[in-house]
This record gives sequence, structure tokens and C-alpha cells, in this order.
Amino acid sequence: SLLLKKEKAIIVQPDRIIVANGPTFGCILMKDFLRALAKRLKKNTTAYDNYCRIYVPDGVPLECKANEPLRVNVLFKHIQDMLSSDTAVIAETGDSWFNCQKLKLPKGCGYEFQMQYGSIGWSVGATLGYAQAAKDKRVIACIGDGSFQVTAQDVSTMLRCGQNCIIFLINNGG
Repeated sequence: SLLLKKEKAIIVQPDRIIVANGPTFGCILMKDFLRALAKRLKKNTTAYDNYCRIYVPDGVPLECKANEPLRVNVLFKHIQDMLSSDTAVIAETGDSWFNCQKLKLPKGCGYEFQMQYGSIGWSVGATLGYAQAAKDKRVIACIGDGSFQVTAQDVSTMLRCGQNCIIFLINNGG
């Protein structure tokens, strides 16, 4: 059901290796095969480095070191400190939503997100509407740069209506 092409696969089992749906090499332990393979591979830490850059552990988000560029996972520590019963959070689809899900909301703090369809661009209009309807709340929106481009024109309406929303524009570069 996975539609794997066995003719292009190397299947590593606990005690044998099968190459391209053909030759089988028995009496080769998986651990020995993986050790030998690891010696021939060039280390690429890009995925792990990106994971470390954006990961926000449960509990208290990370601190930033002196003179270090602000990272997304550190930004959310500061957003956490801004939250109160007088605030509301709008979380855009994607990385913003994943990070906002880890925020610890104080009692009375609003929280809105849209994940039914994963549609981008809804959050700028939602920020405008929420702030217009709930004048007792300071709206904090976390929006990705691509999503923001879809509906940035709503910001002019926010300004015209005198809203004091805070928008954190988060790009994929951190």
C-alpha cells in the first residue's frame, strides 16, 4: 500500500540485506550494516539544525544568548510573557500555529486558529474582525510571511479603525 519500488530499494532486516528486489545477503546484522554505511555517508545536519532552531519545548520557551539573532523558538518566550486575560491570540496555519499551540494561555485569554482546511491568509482578516468585536482585548497575531502577503491590505483598515493589534510576522528563515 506504500507504493514502494522494491527495484530501487535496499531493505535492511535484522539479519539480512535485500538489494533492488534481487540479491539477498544473509548473516549480515543490521547494526553492522548501519555502522559501515555511516562511515561512507557525508554528514548533513541541516534538518536537525532547523529543528533545533524552531523547536519550543513544553514548559518555558528558550532564552536568547547575547548578540544572537532572534529565533522563532525564542520569540515565543516573549509572546508568552505578553499574554494575560486582556489579550487574545490569533494563530495562522503552519509554523505559527504549531508554536502557538505550546503557549500556556492565562484564564480569559482568547485563542483562535483555523486548521480545518489549512487555508493560509485568513488570520489578518480574523485579527481585524476579532479586534473590532472584542474591544476589551489586545489581539496578538502570529502570521507567516506567505500568509501575510495574501491579505496585508487589512492592516490599513486596522489602522483606520484605531486598533492596537500586535502582528508578529514570522518568516521561514527564523
